[in-house]
Amino acid sequence: MSGKRFIAVRGETCLDCGFCRHSVACSKIQTGCIGCGACIKGCPQGAIRLQPLADPKPRIHFTVDGEKYTTRGPVSVLEALRELGRVTDEPGSKAGSIQPHCSTGGCWNCAVLIDGVLDRSCVTPLREKMEIITVPEILQQAAPKRTVTLMRPAPHYHPSVFTHGCNYHCDLCHNWNLTFSSSGSAIHPKEAVTKLDLDPERDFWIGISGGEPTLNRTWLTELVKALHNAVPDGRIQLDTNASLLTPDYIDELVSAGITDISPDLKALRLDTFIKACGTRSKKIARQYLETSWNAVRYLNDTYSKKIFMAVSLPCHPRIHSKAEIEDIGRSIAEINPEMPVTLIEYQPAFQLRDWPFLNPKIMEQAQKILESTGLHKVIIQGGSEIPRAVDPAELALCSEEF
Repeated sequence: MSGKRFIAVRGETCLDCGFCRHSVACSKIQTGCIGCGACIKGCPQGAIRLQPLADPKPRIHFTVDGEKYTTRGPVSVLEALRELGRVTDEPGSKAGSIQPHCSTGGCWNCAVLIDGVLDRSCVTPLREKMEIITVPEILQQAAPKRTVTLMRPAPHYHPSVFTHGCNYHCDLCHNWNLTFSSSGSAIHPKEAVTKLDLDPERDFWIGISGGEPTLNRTWLTELVKALHNAVPDGRIQLDTNASLLTPDYIDELVSAGITDISPDLKALRLDTFIKACGTRSKKIARQYLETSWNAVRYLNDTYSKKIFMAVSLPCHPRIHSKAEIEDIGRSIAEINPEMPVTLIEYQPAFQLRDWPFLNPKIMEQAQKILESTGLHKVIIQGGSEIPRAVDPAELALCSEEF
């Protein structure tokens, strides 16, 4: 086995903001670039690309589940496993499978045992005599981990768990500096709950957001269980793009203790969805789109009396036409005209930070269009209600080295 090898190179449009150096779990400093591509997705300029490596390094000898293999580097463990057919690239949420959902190293869904330690295969360099275990039954015995940011403002705000990593690549990603970062602390679900220091008499609502929380199914399910045990009477809110929320996954989360779910529906039409989410493959984009809408239907039909659901609709006239907004409204109204809908203003951010801020009248017009379809509970979230997204220049100022 020996596929093509790559290294990441920065183009002339690079801002030198430092994101790829300080926020990405990169092997470059320790072992050199392995062409994993983790730095590409979060570059606010889109200035990084993979370049074929003309002169691969010497062969690497390693074992996978006790079998011996040889390949040429530099290469990530994930890519070596992919060449062996051990990676599931189809989107899904099967527990125990090796699926590189986020491409940045944040979700840890591609984790395997490497020399006896659970680690991400996507950003870990393949090394000489490395021993890799991919057997699901063995992996499930290890405590799952994920890169997260715990938010615990005092004294009156709700605690929240922000999960790093996303299967979308939205050019207008508002939380891009966290979503696409992977160099932070990766912790077990019980450790996350311990660090939140929850108080049953005070913390009656806990949020889980991201990024996309559902990418690592085992980790998320165990987190919800741990949160429910810590605050039995509290409400546990999940913000999600719902692209992986199959009925069995939803059943598992409800059984674990989820009480509130807010699916984020980006579009109704496939071409609009691709424009909004940056998912290049039409096949994968179609599956994500259909799964998210089916999740809303299933939640409404199965759990309307048990789970509070409010649908979120990010909106911008450069992405969504009035006709599609109307079609979205009709589709939601057909599911349930009493469905709470939050119309969220897409603000300039990330790779489209030069877009204009929206006039409030545009959002009010979109609200009226949705209401005209029979929806009765449409609210607008925009303007000062949404904190300004981080500008890459701010990262550069924070990361100056003296």
